[in-house]
Amino acid sequence: MKSIISIIALAASPLLTATAFGADAVPPALMNFPGNGMRLTGESVSIAPTPEFVAMQKDVSAKLQKLPPEELVKFFKSYNPDSLIAYNSHIWPKREDYEKYKEEWKKTTINPIQKVQLGAYNRENNEWSLHGVSINAFAGRVSPLSISSLIYKADSNVWVSTNGELTPSSVETTSDNVYGARTGTIWTLKKEDSLSIIQESLSITRRTNGEFLYLTYNFSERTTGSGTMLAQGRYVLRFRVGPAAPDPESTATAKAQPTENSKADDSQKEVKKEESPRRQKRKGRRRK
Repeated sequence: MKSIISIIALAASPLLTATAFGADAVPPALMNFPGNGMRLTGESVSIAPTPEFVAMQKDVSAKLQKLPPEELVKFFKSYNPDSLIAYNSHIWPKREDYEKYKEEWKKTTINPIQKVQLGAYNRENNEWSLHGVSINAFAGRVSPLSISSLIYKADSNVWVSTNGELTPSSVETTSDNVYGARTGTIWTLKKEDSLSIIQESLSITRRTNGEFLYLTYNFSERTTGSGTMLAQGRYVLRFRVGPAAPDPESTATAKAQPTENSKADDSQKEVKKEESPRRQKRKGRRRK
């Protein structure tokens, strides 16, 4: 077993010489993940809502159970656990109650859990995988990430797991998402038989302000009849890949609203249009 000191040293360096990565260019779909023996250092993260929001969410769950079946189906079609729930008059008869819910949701924080490292590995034939480890310095342990077993086929832009192919679709979130406004790709799989329903997804997105790269992996297996959960796994990885810049979404809002300085400039222009009494008197003498 590696010592804690050696693990910390491993975490500090993005270069892992034990793995010889391919020299070819990393496919665009893998975005900023490096090849050539390099790994990005980041962290697994979790969201931490306020106690007040948790209480509000319990109330929402109770009201959902009372919704008519057709309304419940409509709700879950657009439901995303990482995003703010849109206003629904069945859940919030009073709009001001929803606004309180929204304000409390905005107080949710993103907390780091554990250091991770991730890089792309060229398997040849235009096939790639993401080799990653999570690093627990306190326990003196380095563990492989489960996504290391997935294979990316660049020619067809699909990921292959032991369950089958994960097919792509574009993803775009707004600031109403807990991880912010992002763009990228999500690959998904749904496999159903008489025994169970398997759902698997992997997404790679980047914040529109350029600061963070996110990788999210989800897996669940439920019984076909009762829907009992048999297995479930999820993690969100975050990597800082650039300096923070204003999100285009917030920048557009700021441009639409006049600033205090612009108001001051307008008032100064009005003052310049008015001439002083002395200047007016001089103009009168010239006319005579």
